[in-house]
Amino acid sequence: MRSFAPIFAAFAVAALLAGCGMVSMPFGDKPATSVPDVPREQSVDPARAIAMINEYRRSKGRPPLQLDPRLSAIAQETANELARRDTLQTSMHTSQGIARRLAKADYSAERAAENLGAGYPTLVMAVKGWETSSGHRKNLLNRQMTHAGIALALTGKGSYHSYWVLLLAKPDGAA
Repeated sequence: MRSFAPIFAAFAVAALLAGCGMVSMPFGDKPATSVPDVPREQSVDPARAIAMINEYRRSKGRPPLQLDPRLSAIAQETANELARRDTLQTSMHTSQGIARRLAKADYSAERAAENLGAGYPTLVMAVKGWETSSGHRKNLLNRQMTHAGIALALTGKGSYHSYWVLLLAKPDGAA
């Protein structure tokens, strides 16, 4: 396994683009879970999610992302932990945190970035939230990212009830 020191700089840049912190809720101060008549997602179909993101990327002249099940698995672990903690405020969402999670999964990447979201009851709402947030949008449209994984974790307690994680990367050796 190679040294991660040279890629920490790339991760630092990616973290700046990550739009860290709470996403703005589309319905004022209340989390989107309070929206009546919007059925809550019970799980996320990664292929459908990446197709939706790729349609957005295509509309902006960007190449498509390739769904990476390994990134989805890493994203799922992160989403589960966010739901357990009931917060998006975490050191896991820093350049070093992303690097540690990728290294733990033996996923070697030249660069990576991540979008988090909470309180969105549907995939469409989560993706639209990322599209309308400048930092998250930069990640969605980053030409250097070639692969992505996405996950959703649900919890019946706390403020937001749904935690979304989109992990984008350019694996070592990817064109």
